[in-house]
Amino acid sequence: MNHKNIRTRLREHINNRRRKKSNSSFARKLTGMTLCVAIAAIILSTVVCVYALRFVHNEAETESIKFGREAAQKSRVALRDSFRNNVKNTVCDRANIAGVKFYTYMEDAEYLAAYAEEILQEPGKFTRKDIVWGDGLPLGYDSMFLTLCDENIDYDEKNQAKAGILSNIEYICRSISGRHPEITALYIATEEGLLLTYDEKVSSTEQGIANTKYYDFKDTGWYQLGKESPDPVFTEHYKDGLGRGDVITCVAPFHYKNGEYAGCVALDVSTEEIFSDIVSKGMNESDLAILLDNQGAVLAETGKVYTEDEQDMTIGSVNYPGLYGLNEIIGKYAKSGALFSTDPETREEYLFAYSDIDYVNLRLVIQSPLSSVMGPINSIENEIDQNTGLMNQTIETTIESVLVTCFLLFFILSIISMYIAGKVSYNLSEPLKVLTDDMKKISLGNFGHRTLVNTNDEIGSLAVSFNNMAESLGKYQADLKEAISREERTATELSLATDIQAHMLPVDFEDFTKGQNFDLYATMTPAKEVAGDFYDFFRIDDDNIVLVMADVSGKGIPAALFMMISKILIKTNAFPGISPSEVFRTVNDQLCDNNKEDMFVTAWLAKIDTKTGKVTAVNAGHEYPALKGPAESFELMEDDHGLPLGAMEGSKYKEYEFCLKAGGSLFTYTDGVPESTNAEDEQFGTNRMLEALNIDPGADPGKILRAVKEKIDLFVGDSEQFDDITMLGFSYRGNSTEQDDSQDAVI
Repeated sequence: MNHKNIRTRLREHINNRRRKKSNSSFARKLTGMTLCVAIAAIILSTVVCVYALRFVHNEAETESIKFGREAAQKSRVALRDSFRNNVKNTVCDRANIAGVKFYTYMEDAEYLAAYAEEILQEPGKFTRKDIVWGDGLPLGYDSMFLTLCDENIDYDEKNQAKAGILSNIEYICRSISGRHPEITALYIATEEGLLLTYDEKVSSTEQGIANTKYYDFKDTGWYQLGKESPDPVFTEHYKDGLGRGDVITCVAPFHYKNGEYAGCVALDVSTEEIFSDIVSKGMNESDLAILLDNQGAVLAETGKVYTEDEQDMTIGSVNYPGLYGLNEIIGKYAKSGALFSTDPETREEYLFAYSDIDYVNLRLVIQSPLSSVMGPINSIENEIDQNTGLMNQTIETTIESVLVTCFLLFFILSIISMYIAGKVSYNLSEPLKVLTDDMKKISLGNFGHRTLVNTNDEIGSLAVSFNNMAESLGKYQADLKEAISREERTATELSLATDIQAHMLPVDFEDFTKGQNFDLYATMTPAKEVAGDFYDFFRIDDDNIVLVMADVSGKGIPAALFMMISKILIKTNAFPGISPSEVFRTVNDQLCDNNKEDMFVTAWLAKIDTKTGKVTAVNAGHEYPALKGPAESFELMEDDHGLPLGAMEGSKYKEYEFCLKAGGSLFTYTDGVPESTNAEDEQFGTNRMLEALNIDPGADPGKILRAVKEKIDLFVGDSEQFDDITMLGFSYRGNSTEQDDSQDAVI
């Protein structure tokens, strides 16, 4: 046997086995490497995809919530302001209507008093009538009856004759009672102790004054009030001691021909009737109207009129927690206003709007829940939260789907050959790379880009989802740009409106005063883009000029439109020979015509004779002007106020006159000057205004107005201006004779 050949063949066999083993190990390594690369590619693609989805998700969620919240907040602020103005206007309108009602009672009382004076002064014109005086009246008796003050009164022929003559007033009492069923009784009381009463219901009740021969009325509050007051006046509400319930009495005095006090007439008005109309008639279901007296007692609320025993004398009680805050500002600012307050228990926010009722010591308050107008805003915020939650859920589901797909690919690649693994790896990695690049472009803000990956597998589904997502993001971006564009257009239109309004006001001060014996200057600083204030000055003939200062109710575009209408009407009606009061009467009627929005304007107008310095002025609910005489300081002139223009058709206005001497000055303004408020919620006030005016009272009007504005800006600081600030200054140099005597001249 050849051992050498045997050893050679054995060595070759061993080498062949080693080569096969080496080849097998390389194949496994190649397959493993391919699988590892494929797995790594899948993992990397998954991470990139998840990162991009997360990034886009976070950006979309943040922008969506931010945009929604800002829109909701702006809407909330706008609705709150509109809500405040509407409720405030409502309470002022209801208070004005109630004031007109009380004024009619005063007119009736004044007419009764005048008729009583005519009877006493000319008794021969009237026929003596029989009048009942006794312990009781027959059932159904509806004429006047007599009561004596006490048993010491001698009901002799003289008093019987006077009572018989005065009973002629019964016909007027019957007419008034027929027109005003809420009036429970009318009576006339004299200093001689005679009390004549007209009460249609008295004989059917078997109680009260009808069963009383004597009644000491001279010690009553209503009689003493009538004796002390020269004009018709209302008592406080009280419980009638003669069985007529809770009433408020209107008293008017009457006199003998020599001016001596003869007695008074009185009308008892049922508080249940009149208060119920004020707080209940025409009220919204969600609102609550509350009527207070000057002590803070709750007299009535919607659907309920309290008797004297039921009245809640604590204005901050648990029944009306918001009224405590209202009481803090009542009497400090205006006769009307509005504030928001939160119920400490329910945490519900309410608006409390209040207004004083003219002629009586009563205040009307309307409590309205803010939730009644904030429902749409809350719905929008809820929809934003719901949509954000749905978007989060969709993206999380997409991410989970991507991860499941990646794990499925890993399982498939782990059981196939190196060739198939490499090929599949390529087929998978290439579209993922493209999709990753597309995602990066989207993440950089190119929402118009679309992926071209179109494979018939999970990556293709992901690409479709990606394109859908990109389209949604692009649409959102377009909507956002459109919203921004609308806001910019609105801002441009408001800027144009501001320019138009500014050009409506005269600014040619130098041309207007050139060669004249007076100086004039005016400024207007609007709180918003457009203002509701305006001033005007113009010449109506060679010797007379007209100055106007006005403030329209409300703010914004509606107030600006009403302002331009008011300015045009005033100027077009101010003809030579037409008095200021007649101008305001005509303009008021024109503004009231078809004034469905119930807007009005406070205004002050003066016609000045530049030769003599004579000023004829009229005030329609505007601020008091400030006047300065030669070598004197500015002081407020508390002139008579009429109703604002546009408030009530048929209103009349009382004008007044004064004379400006050489060196005298006039300053008029809107409420934005004294009501400018600093960070401590403190108002500038008229005292600080006068101090600013008197820093250099002899300066020209332009310098004086700039000094006042500087003081306002220094006082307000960084606080936001909430009202228009408008001022007009006028100084009169007079003629040459007046200038020589200017040191001794006075206004």
